Amino acid sequence: MANVTARPSLLPMTGALVAAAVAALLGLAAAGVVVPVSLVGWPHEERRVPVAELLFVCAASAGAWSNRPRLWIWERLGGVRTRLRAAAVAALGVSLPVLAVLAVLPAVDHAQDRWLMVTNVLLSASGVYLLAPVLGPVVSGTTVLGGVFAGAVACNAVPGLHRAIPYAYAGGHGWAVPDLLPPGAVPALAVASALAAVGVHAATRGATTRVHLRTEAEG
Repeated sequence: MANVTARPSLLPMTGALVAAAVAALLGLAAAGVVVPVSLVGWPHEERRVPVAELLFVCAASAGAWSNRPRLWIWERLGGVRTRLRAAAVAALGVSLPVLAVLAVLPAVDHAQDRWLMVTNVLLSASGVYLLAPVLGPVVSGTTVLGGVFAGAVACNAVPGLHRAIPYAYAGGHGWAVPDLLPPGAVPALAVASALAAVGVHAATRGATTRVHLRTEAEG
């Protein structure tokens, strides 16, 4: 029997693929479950964060964490090819949660403006990969999750704020469209965030030296 050897260049992608697949399965099961945020009562409207979106943030963080050792090897090697590989990891890590959320959308077809779930996931996954080289994948994921809930609290406390921020929180009938922003601003910002994440990975080869040394000391 012939031996089958995996190409080393493909190994860094395995963690992100598994994480995205798990998030898709869990997201399908939890598509109708939301985390209500209502610190201020009536007449302030409750803001709801779908559990599926939170799972995709966790998947992005897990993907960034699983690729970390290979990225550090590339960092020591240097060169243009290592930058391209790190950029490819970020591009795949951002794209997979977005592709997975497309599988979740049919389960939430009763909600209005469900396309905003795609831009939400693209923004949050891009945020994880944008911050990961500077803060580390776990801290970046925690930071993005904290930002999502902080935004929900702010939108609950300040009436009308949800109409002016690019992250759309669900209300009673679906996601609230940020209609005070220029048309196309939300998708453009989401794509720009993804491109920025890829650029930061290319510039740092996936991790800054400070993050590398700090995590080595911890573990």
